Amino acid sequence: MKKCGFVLVLLWTLWTRTQTATSDTWAPAPGLPSQEKCQASMKDKLDLWRQFKDAKFEGNSVTFTSNNSTMTYVCLPEADDPRKAPPPEKPRKPQK
Repeated sequence: MKKCGFVLVLLWTLWTRTQTATSDTWAPAPGLPSQEKCQASMKDKLDLWRQFKDAKFEGNSVTFTSNNSTMTYVCLPEADDPRKAPPPEKPRKPQK
């Protein structure tokens, strides 16, 4: 009797979203072996920015006040791609 089996390997990707006045880009860092490793990598990246005096932190994002740019870190399973998600609707300004 043959035994057949498979192992499901779920890798994680740390996505970095960089938003400036003129651009909005996503960059993947794939191949992390677990969600915990991805979260640790995210923490390391955020900790790196703590040395900058103009860095303001909120959750998994850092905004640099000197150039008004924001970097947001997101851990997702390897098959998920945040660039494919529809952008959230912007709040509408009340009309006068």
